Amino acid sequence: MTIGRRAPTAASGSQSDRAALACDHETLIGWLTRLQLTAIRDQLDNLIDEAARREMTLREALAFLIEREIARKDERRIEMASKIAHFPCARDLDDFDFAAQPSLDPRQIRDLAACRWVARGEALLLLGPPGVGKTHLAIALGRAAIREGYSVLSSSPRRWWRRWPRRTRKVASRSGSASSPSPSC
Repeated sequence: MTIGRRAPTAASGSQSDRAALACDHETLIGWLTRLQLTAIRDQLDNLIDEAARREMTLREALAFLIEREIARKDERRIEMASKIAHFPCARDLDDFDFAAQPSLDPRQIRDLAACRWVARGEALLLLGPPGVGKTHLAIALGRAAIREGYSVLSSSPRRWWRRWPRRTRKVASRSGSASSPSPSC
């Protein structure tokens, strides 16, 4: 047995069809919840009012609603990924004082924030004496990677050291490597 679309009738597009499509607020909320369109659901009245004020066509209003939903989902994804990353503090490139570090090329750092190096599978190692902004840059680049859709896990050298197998740690400590303190923000 196959089930297809209902064959059009003479009443298609009539007043009775429009009445069947009319629904109350609770039904819309239920449908939006079922479809997990929480941004639209939570702001439904405001979004409908905004679309009406702007005198949007149905297509424009639909695009407007979808745009809001996508924006909310992106915000939530970034928020969740940032929690999972376990950053010790929040830092962004906009807050970095490049004037205090004249040896850094701001264009090169902004290019790193585009995360092409991640897409190519390359590693990035930030080296320098204490207090020059390595942690700030690492966190800012990690947050940029999250915005680009990558997963990030932030960890201090001390935590990495504890995670290494003991046998590997003994070899590393004989070669002169040592654990270092957790970064301060």
